[in-house]
Amino acid sequence: MTYWFIAAALVLIFELFVSTIYLLVVSAALFGAGLAALLFDNLTVSIITAAVLASVGIAWANRWIKRHRRPGNGDASLNDLDIGQTVHINRHLHGNMYEVHYRGSVWQAEAANAQTASQPQTAVITGKNGNILLINLH
Repeated sequence: MTYWFIAAALVLIFELFVSTIYLLVVSAALFGAGLAALLFDNLTVSIITAAVLASVGIAWANRWIKRHRRPGNGDASLNDLDIGQTVHINRHLHGNMYEVHYRGSVWQAEAANAQTASQPQTAVITGKNGNILLINLH
């Protein structure tokens, strides 16, 4: 019976080093199994209690994390420091593809407004598609 409490304490200590809410839930489930062992003195009831509490707790924690996640954590373009920066056009490759100079190197870029601009010298980065910059020509 005390093994459940020792396991709960060890998982809680490990959780302090790792900092995940899921280990906290598992620790609480092990503590609940220890309480079930005190009340019922039955190993099967303790194991079932730990399993049910862990399952319910992890499902609750997962929903809570999804509900409280800040918008933009999954969208890297909102945190991209390259968006809005100016690039210099080196040459026109084909269609709406250009070779641009940005941050000391040469990049390929795809222009959204290639047909409206004539002989562009600079452009603004509006996004990325892999390693191709998406730009708007000036």
